Amino acid sequence: MITDKRLLSQDEEKTYATQIQNAAQASCQILRVAESFITLNPNSEPASLIKPIIETSKNLEYNFVKIQDISEVLLSELPPGEESGRDLVQANLEQIESGKESKDQMIIRNQGLVRKLASTHLSQKVPIDDLIQAGNIGLVRAVEKFDPDRGNKFSTYARDWIKQTINRYVDEQHTIKIPEYQRNKISRIRKVQNELLQATGKEAPLSIVATECEMTENQVETLLAIKQDAISLNKSIGEGESDLEDMIEDEESPSPEAAAEETMVKEELIKVLKELPDKEREVIVRRFALDGEKEATLEEIGDSLGLSKEAVRLKIQRLLRKLAASPALQDLSKME
Repeated sequence: MITDKRLLSQDEEKTYATQIQNAAQASCQILRVAESFITLNPNSEPASLIKPIIETSKNLEYNFVKIQDISEVLLSELPPGEESGRDLVQANLEQIESGKESKDQMIIRNQGLVRKLASTHLSQKVPIDDLIQAGNIGLVRAVEKFDPDRGNKFSTYARDWIKQTINRYVDEQHTIKIPEYQRNKISRIRKVQNELLQATGKEAPLSIVATECEMTENQVETLLAIKQDAISLNKSIGEGESDLEDMIEDEESPSPEAAAEETMVKEELIKVLKELPDKEREVIVRRFALDGEKEATLEEIGDSLGLSKEAVRLKIQRLLRKLAASPALQDLSKME
């Protein structure tokens, strides 16, 4: 891919992103015409050309090349009497073309960010070109999901999408397949460990876990040494473009979108915190780990300030009310 090293300005990002979202809406209009045509002419040759595209494509409204392909079929095959449908397709094609060009530009002009994030994984002995390709998958999705009206830099939003797709790819390169019966045994061991931990408040000895699971200590130790999540999930499902991993919800890790949203909220919060006096700002930063460190307890904050735990709690409540009144944070809440 040819890389344009010129960074996009925030105005350019907003312009391109707006054109992409408008094009996605135009895609939906064209797809409605296509679906109506298929319903009325299910056994026709045009339907046989369009239907597989619709059924096998993810995020089709943002795949402007395929939308153009569908439009070409519709414009050439819509029968007499379907002038309204033909006119609707034709009217939306200009926006599709603008959206395609804008999407290409956002992808090309952010290749530096993808390369930078990919380079952090070179120690994993994964080819840099493969890492960049994986990162571009996240970049493309970020381009599609970016909301230009929130006033944030695209690079801030895209970073988490790119990092998660690269991390997932790296993890997949080190995966092994575990037989189903072994996964069941590992799940049983983990469940027993959690139950004993909740019952006693401390980690149970291996001997007790083994007894509860009706296994030997050696069996338990061997199974726990296996990375349970090291299972290949890149097997294709059906005839489409989806992989098994796309069907499984990661309940522990935030989605790229959620992570990106959290990053932007934290950045906005840090800006607002700068308006507070140093000591008040320190209380909020330490309590909610906004500096990336471990969350400080009320006692720890109180000890450093010479205050009681209750006094710190009340101080934090007061500061949170003060922050909540900030116009910037109120604007964020309106975007929910």
